[in-house]
Amino acid sequence: MPAIRQFIFGFDIDGVLTNDDDGQNNIWLETASTYFGEPIQKAAYHVEEAFNKTREEVEEFFQACIEEIFTSVPVRDYAPETLRALAERGGIIHLITHRDTRHRQITETWLRRHGIPYHSLTMCPTGYGYSKKERCLELGVQFFVDDKLENAEEVAAAGIYTLLFHASHNAGRPTKVPLVKDWREVARHIDFFLDQRQRQAR
Repeated sequence: MPAIRQFIFGFDIDGVLTNDDDGQNNIWLETASTYFGEPIQKAAYHVEEAFNKTREEVEEFFQACIEEIFTSVPVRDYAPETLRALAERGGIIHLITHRDTRHRQITETWLRRHGIPYHSLTMCPTGYGYSKKERCLELGVQFFVDDKLENAEEVAAAGIYTLLFHASHNAGRPTKVPLVKDWREVARHIDFFLDQRQRQAR
């Protein structure tokens, strides 16, 4: 494969690198259903919406279950191979997640175990959030993938080539952001993006 020069990519972790949602079933919601002893009321990004629970009740669930999920969640097929090939060609890879910094060690261990290369890992400081769009702009990201519709649309509105990874919580929601269902589709978009940019540079 030909080398690429300083193209900068950003990827979410949960729902993009992790295989926690197949478009119908979500590991987080299924685990919460077992924890609360209640059926899932609706497919939603936030656990409190899916079960009509308070933030405090959901925090108790996360305290009890989050480390086990972060440790054991499977990686999506073809994600490590795609990112390794991208890094070998000179692509810069930033992982941009809303995971709390308290879980940095577990996250880094999981990434190493699955052979996922990256140049930086942005996480949320405990008790605070941040804008993925602003972080992408700070890092110079040109290509981004997320599974949360609101994040994807905000980043896309900044002029960044953005993909939305299919998940149960975004199924059927209208958007102009291209939807992908697996990492082979992501790889095809990467090739298209690089071809487009390299043509523009000639």
